[in-house]
Amino acid sequence: MSDFQVNPAPQNDAPGAMLGRVIVSFVLFVAGLAGIGIGAVADPSIAPYVFTGGILAIGLAFGLPMIGASER
Repeated sequence: MSDFQVNPAPQNDAPGAMLGRVIVSFVLFVAGLAGIGIGAVADPSIAPYVFTGGILAIGLAFGLPMIGASER
């Protein structure tokens, strides 16, 4: 017949670590939105850097929860 086996589910992080990662991601997301908004109206000499920093912060906020993730 068939030797079908199911892979065991990966172990989850501790609840405190998961909660900390969610909080840090939320703070990075909100700070990124603020950075984009400030970069849109800031002094033209620093506006591109603040705007780009906001975009990078939002990208990191979405990428941070993916650390250690695996496809099921």
